[in-house]
Amino acid sequence: MDIGFEIMIPVEAGLKLSGVKFKQPAYEWDGVEYPQGPEEADFYYIKLMKLDIPKYVLSLLPDNLKKTEWQCITVIKGINELKKELMLLEDETKKKGNKLFELLNILIGNMPEWCIVFDPDYNGINEVIEGNINIAYQEILNSLLINPKGFLVWKNKDTEETSY
Repeated sequence: MDIGFEIMIPVEAGLKLSGVKFKQPAYEWDGVEYPQGPEEADFYYIKLMKLDIPKYVLSLLPDNLKKTEWQCITVIKGINELKKELMLLEDETKKKGNKLFELLNILIGNMPEWCIVFDPDYNGINEVIEGNINIAYQEILNSLLINPKGFLVWKNKDTEETSY
């Protein structure tokens, strides 16, 4: 399953991430390491990579978030495994006790502003939503397991932290 799944956080906040350790792959030759590509991290079976922000995303954000300097963390591997895991979980467990919710908490749980782009089969963004971590999580679940749709969820410091 091809899915565009990007998590954008402010650059300065990304420097304080804990729970996911990014490292730039390197090739060693004669005792010298040579950087090879963007920074990567593994979170269970999910592979993350720091990549450029998709150009169309900024145009979808509200004006006050367009000024933010963003760090884009892209899920490049593990979506199929995640989908299988979520399909096997009971409804109560899907709410909070799984790797997706854990990853979202690590990356955006304490961030004052963030943006998530989820685009199954790269068919485009159907909806732009102001929300919180619970809304983002529920939208990802629904799109991954029930009704595939592309969406962007954003939060700024003024967004309410109510449940979905």
